[in-house]
Parts: sequence; structure tokens; C-alpha cells
Amino acid sequence: MQFYTDSEGDMSDFLSLLTLYMGTDCLTSNSKELLDKKDMVLTYKKEEYEQLFAYLKAIFTDMRCFPVGEIKNLPNAEYSYVNSWHYARNYNGERVHEGCDIMATYNKRGIYPIYSATDGVIENIGWLKLGGYRIGIRSESGAYYYYAHLAEYAKDFQPGEAVKAGEFIGFMGDTGYSEVEGTTGQFDVHLHFGIYFDDENGKEFAINPYPALYLCEQRQKGTLDEN
Repeated sequence: MQFYTDSEGDMSDFLSLLTLYMGTDCLTSNSKELLDKKDMVLTYKKEEYEQLFAYLKAIFTDMRCFPVGEIKNLPNAEYSYVNSWHYARNYNGERVHEGCDIMATYNKRGIYPIYSATDGVIENIGWLKLGGYRIGIRSESGAYYYYAHLAEYAKDFQPGEAVKAGEFIGFMGDTGYSEVEGTTGQFDVHLHFGIYFDDENGKEFAINPYPALYLCEQRQKGTLDEN
């Protein structure tokens, strides 16, 4: 949020700061220090900078809707999330968390509506051992948006079907962590939200979705004045 404030709402300047922050191993969050490094980065790592900037721009352009909605008849049923990027996970072997968990304060599956954050096309749907009932949506930018642990889908979606930002796609749940389809109760109710790209060699990699989620939420609340 400090980057956004320092950039005075200019999205290009904000993304430049975020790119520099991520591209310099997150060693400093001081905007002035990052901007002082920009010339050096563009001299020695221009290609990497431009590539990361393009990925981040795609995400912030794609995302027009926060993926978790309110429950009108349960005003106390809220949600919460923190930057859980690369937190340790041990189911199915030691690994790191490649996404952001949006937790239900009312721990009940099947009541929190989940919406597509972007326009796109459904690429994958169905059961995964880790993700439970999941849906994967590919945007026009090439980003892959992954929604996991759903309790159920909004309808019988099919691969190749187009969806719009804000379209209801299912309910938050606690499915997954099992080879047995339909398994629940291995963890608290939440939505695992991930963002992936393919590199120039076709290898998939994840990008931390937390900053985009946070700004998307603030934009939806009307608290951001974008230029």
C-alpha cells in the first residue's frame, strides 16, 4: 500500500516499484531506495525487469473482481487473508505455498460465494488431490487463475467455456488433501487462490497473488483513486 501511496495512484509507477521490489529479492520496501536502484536494474537486468513488469501488469489489468463475496443473510460471516506466499506446507511432501488463502471467519462450507476475478476461459475443472474441487481459468493475457477447495460449482462448467469477471463460479469449501474425491474436513474452510504463467520454455511458474488481491479488494470498495 505504501508503494501505491508513493506512486500517487499511477498504476505504471506502482507496478514499477513492485517490480523493483520483487526483482531485488524484496530486500527493501523503501520507494526511494528502490527507485535509486532502477537505473542499475535496467542496465544489468533490463530483460528480467521488463518481463516481470509485463507479468504484473497483466495481473492488475485482468483482475476486476475480488474472488470472495459477502453473505447478505450472515453479516458476521467475513473473510480474512494474509501474505502466506511460500509458507511451508507438508501434505504430499515438503513444499511451499504457491498462492494466497482467503479464510472463512464462519467456518462452514458451501455458503461463501466465489466469483471469477477475471474474464477468461475455463481450462481445468474437477478433482485434484491437493486442490479438491478446483477450477482453473486462463485469461486473455495468458495468466492462469486457480481456485481450489471449492465445496461445489455454481453449475456444470465445461472446459473451453468462457466466463466473465464477477461471474459466480462456486462456493468456498474444504475439499482436498486426498485421492478420494469428495473428501472434506482436512483443514478449515477457505479459498486457495493462485496465479500462474508459462515462461518462454513453456514451464509453469507461480506469482504471489497477495498484492493484486489487496488492491483489487480496495478498488472494489472504492478506496483507490486510479489514474
